[in-house]
This record gives sequence, structure tokens and C-alpha cells, in this order.
Amino acid sequence: MIAFTICANNYIPKAQVLASSIRNTSSIPVYLVLADSLNDTIDYSLLNFDGVITVEELGIPNLQWMKENYHVVEFSTAVKSFAFTYFFEKTSADHVFFFDPDIKVYSPLQDLAAYWDHASVLLTPHILTPIPFDNKFPGENLFLNHGIYNLGFLGLKRGDVTNTLLAWWSARMKENCIISLAHGFFVDQLWFNLAPSLFGDAKVIEQPGCNMAYWNLHERDVTLSDGQFRVNNQPLYFYHFSGLDTSLTHICTTTDYRYTFHEKPGLKLLYQDYVDNINQFTPGLFSNIKYFDGKYPILPPTPSLFQRLVKKIRARF
Repeated sequence: MIAFTICANNYIPKAQVLASSIRNTSSIPVYLVLADSLNDTIDYSLLNFDGVITVEELGIPNLQWMKENYHVVEFSTAVKSFAFTYFFEKTSADHVFFFDPDIKVYSPLQDLAAYWDHASVLLTPHILTPIPFDNKFPGENLFLNHGIYNLGFLGLKRGDVTNTLLAWWSARMKENCIISLAHGFFVDQLWFNLAPSLFGDAKVIEQPGCNMAYWNLHERDVTLSDGQFRVNNQPLYFYHFSGLDTSLTHICTTTDYRYTFHEKPGLKLLYQDYVDNINQFTPGLFSNIKYFDGKYPILPPTPSLFQRLVKKIRARF
């Protein structure tokens, strides 16, 4: 069993928190796939990973096109399928976990072993129960646009089903890992709405302690008991600190969010602990490092990639 994450240089402090949390709870190898260029100011050998792999090592056939046409979010998600393939080819691991860099693990990943019975793919849905219909953020329409499952976590098991899935997934990532909600695209995540029906070996983890985040707080409450964070009186396996407001003024940076820290006091302790963890890795040293030394887009290019793809397709006829 191994785990990996993907990020640009400016996200390395968060990725180090993730790696430390996996080491402390699960004692498995953790790798960083660097979706960026190596930077002379960083000694990568001192980072808290068992290895740092550059995207050039992943064997992506149209890598240069992806660098030039995807912005940082699209690119970081587009290389994920190729990274899974790399780890299955280069290591002997039978189980590979991916975590977004802004996740922290709180319980042993070995405790999830039972979910692998008769499954090759492990997915976590954004929500397990209906959200109040109160015109506050988030609403269930968020997941209709962005995906039923959150691809900040994914587990794959070595085998034929995974090989078929990776081939299907990688083919779509070459040019179609884009954000264009009006046209049915949201990076790699929306594609995985199809995974359970296309690949019957997919298991949906209906466990509140897995991939807890701001989007499912209507059904999950964090408490601190005997020095351990728990959710709904069950183990907290991993929390996804997406949309983090490091000032801890708000739970997330969206202004019309449903809850405050005053209403979720246990969550404030969790978030304060996480921000303290990040600060241990001197985020100021990384925050101003330019993505690919400023060569490639960090924001969506104009015209959008979708518009350019349409133009490209029309030119063929």
C-alpha cells in the first residue's frame, strides 16, 4: 500500500502536512508528484516524502500541450491518472491511494481494508444525506455541476479493472480535463460520475469519517475526545480542508456559507490545529514561487480551452 499527492511548488507546505499525517497514522510510503518545474530554492530531498516524481517521468504523450493549454488546477488533475499508472508500473504496491494536498489523515488507512473486498475502486461521495433546501451554500446543485464523488480521494487496486479504468480515464485527460460547467466538464471529477456503472468493481465509501469537508457539515459534527478528533462519534479518517481561510474568520472562503465556527466549535479546534501544522512548514517560503517559472497559465487562458477545442474540432470538417 502506498499513497501520493499532486501539487505545484506553492502547495508543498500543505502536502507536507498530508505526508506527515499519513506517516504518523499509517506508516506507508508517501510520494509527491510535482505538477510544476523543479525550483532551485527548494531542497526536495529534505521534504517529508519517500520520493518526488516530476510530471516528465510519467510518460504523458502530450505533456507539452497540457502544460501550455491547461491552467494549474486542470493540469494538476489531468496528470492524476498517469501518476496512478506510474505507481502500479514502478512499485509492487497492490493498493494505491491518492489524496489532495489539502487533506490531513487522522486514522490508519489500514482500517479501510475491508472496503477492498470485491472492489477495485474506492470512491467517496460529497454527501450522504440531503442538504437543507434553504438557498445557502452549498446546495445539492453544486454536486450536479461538479460531480457526485470527490476526486480529492481515490483508491485503486492492482488488476484488470483498474487497468481498463486507467486507460479510459487517461484518454479523456489528454485534452478534456477542463472546467466548463455549461458544457458538462469539471476536470477529472465529473467524469467519475460514470465510474460505478462503467466499472462495476467500484465501491462507494459511506463513512462520515472519510473525506469530511465544508460541503458535508450539515450531516457531520467534529468533537475532540481524549486528544482524538471524531465525527458523529466515529473515527475521523481524513478531513479535506478545501477552501481554507487561514485567518480562521470563516469555515470556507465562500461568503454565503451555511455555518460559522461559532455554530461548529469542534471544527474550530480542528482547523486551528491544521493551520498550526501548515505554519510549521514555513508556507511563506513557497507562496511566491511562480508556477512553472511563469511559463504556463496559472489562471484560465483566454479564449478558454473549451472554445479552442471546439475550433480545433470544426477545423477538421
